Amino acid sequence: MSENRVGPCIAAYAGMFLAVIAPVLNAAQPVDKSLAARLQRLEDREAILELFTAYGATLDRHDFAAFGQLFAEDAEYGGGGPGLTRGRAAIQAQLEKQITSNPMNLPPPNNHLFFNPAIQVDGDHATARSLGAYVAPDPPTKTTRMVFFVAYQDVLVRRDGRWLFQKRVIGSSGPPARAASAAAK
Repeated sequence: MSENRVGPCIAAYAGMFLAVIAPVLNAAQPVDKSLAARLQRLEDREAILELFTAYGATLDRHDFAAFGQLFAEDAEYGGGGPGLTRGRAAIQAQLEKQITSNPMNLPPPNNHLFFNPAIQVDGDHATARSLGAYVAPDPPTKTTRMVFFVAYQDVLVRRDGRWLFQKRVIGSSGPPARAASAAAK
């Protein structure tokens, strides 16, 4: 008779165990999904930071073909307003002409810098704000000087697994300190 009672007891204990553990197991799935989503946001943010780095690096080494590939085919670029340049090829040509003509007669090497990025990712789209500066040697003082200081407003898109600029609007964030103090004199 005791053998007949063991089976139902085991079944009852198993049922209670499953009743207690099932909610815990079900709760673990959203944690895994949440973790995956958080990881994806971090990976997206890192890829966007790499895009910002490539923007300056390709311009600094005058690799305008690589620079063009940072933009979506239908991208927009410029200082805002009606003067935006539209299309990857036009953006590439504009920057190549502007940098190779060297209108400020800057000695090499010159470098694009970016900093203080604020990035918001939403699926395959993102927006970002960052600051940038362009520096060049200053031969009279044998130092490096800031040529200009800008603020970027970006709309980004992921296409074929790569983050690209969909729209990059450049605004002035004020003149470099040295230029502002010289203008005040």
